[in-house]
Amino acid sequence: MSVATVPSRGAALERVESLVLPTRRDEAWRYAPHKALAQLTFGPAATPGVVPADVDLQIPDIDGPRLVVINGVVDPVRSRLDSLPAGVQLVSLADAPSEITVGVLEREYDAADDAFSIINRAYGDGGALLRVDGQLAETIHIVDIAVPDVSQNASVSRVIIEMAAGSSATVVETRIGHGDAFGASNVRTEISLAADASLEHIILQDLPTTQIHLGRVDVTQEAGSTLRARLFNLGSDYGRVAYYVHLDGEGAHADLSGLYFGFGTQTLDQQITVVHSAKNCTSRQSYRGVLDDSSTGIWNGGVDVRPGADGTDSEQSNDNLLLSRKAEVNTMPRLEILADEVSCQHGATVGQLDDAALYYLRSRGIPKEEASRLLINGFADQMMDDLESDAIRSWITERLGHDDA
Repeated sequence: MSVATVPSRGAALERVESLVLPTRRDEAWRYAPHKALAQLTFGPAATPGVVPADVDLQIPDIDGPRLVVINGVVDPVRSRLDSLPAGVQLVSLADAPSEITVGVLEREYDAADDAFSIINRAYGDGGALLRVDGQLAETIHIVDIAVPDVSQNASVSRVIIEMAAGSSATVVETRIGHGDAFGASNVRTEISLAADASLEHIILQDLPTTQIHLGRVDVTQEAGSTLRARLFNLGSDYGRVAYYVHLDGEGAHADLSGLYFGFGTQTLDQQITVVHSAKNCTSRQSYRGVLDDSSTGIWNGGVDVRPGADGTDSEQSNDNLLLSRKAEVNTMPRLEILADEVSCQHGATVGQLDDAALYYLRSRGIPKEEASRLLINGFADQMMDDLESDAIRSWITERLGHDDA
């Protein structure tokens, strides 16, 4: 982790008024809806005047502790914090003791700061703080709900996850929204894995298609730690999730995979950067996209092997299925290798439904529409094979409309 480029929240607040938003010249933002981004209005966290009761129906039914954040403010009514396991601290970031949050909130990472990261730093003093010390069996569920308001159509929140040495946990972040109004959520998650810690981190992004989602996940890993990151990028008009993973200790391992499934005119954007800074670290990236109608998928996956990171072992794959002639995918694997004795592999595919497989199913009496659905489900469901939670699996399959598969 490098010296901070934005030294304090106060400095970020000073920069907000003079920020220059990303343009198409910025490679990582080339396919973003720039006119819509310019219409977003941000400010301090504030609970909306009305939170519709039916928003509860959108929250996956996952057992265990739950913290719900609405427009950057924790909702104690919808949260479940009365029976936290031993060794777990899950609190509102705004209410956490200052001796804990000062150092955490000022921490910065050596990825270039875009305007929306600075906005998050300026206004993102609300959200969730999770600290784990021990082997946690229960799943921790953090829910972020965006409800656009007349005075402020975009919400900002942060999630801080601190894993102590040797600890392990599963954390699910569900990101949803409500209403037909235009708006956005800007959510930044910062994860710190101490030596030999293990974390399974799952993001379920399903905002309404009237809204924009701007997500960022920063991770630092010490020696022997393991990250299993799973992204299901399904909702919003423009759904963006960017990962910056730093393998800073020898023997650290990062396994990132995801599914993006687009309909209509959605644009689903995955920006991945894994930095190998220590010896004998391993990383895996495996993402799949299904694009229908006039939707667009982006996968920009990078591996940065820095000097001295000998013994690096890295693999990347991105497979895409286009269901319409108007659908589009942009896949961009990136490698920068500045060390010796490394193994780095990458591959990407873009295709349509397999005609031979489709013919085989139809020759067995399966109607064309059902045969196509089976092939699509088989392609997408491979990204859920290693999910241990039946509740999460059921939520995803029902959301994609193939819960009978």
